Amino acid sequence: MVKLTRGSGASGPSSSLGIMRFFDVDTGGPKMSPEFVVIVAVMVIVVILLIKNLNLV
Repeated sequence: MVKLTRGSGASGPSSSLGIMRFFDVDTGGPKMSPEFVVIVAVMVIVVILLIKNLNLV
């Protein structure tokens, strides 16, 4: 059972507090920049288009 206490802590709806806590947690997974993800996605698309145009599939 969860005990709720009132004090000088953070205020606001519990749902928004839970979301903020979720995004603050470091999961320790691989760190990739958004640029890297976009570049890899574009490279995969180019490879697929090349394979289709060369009729290898």
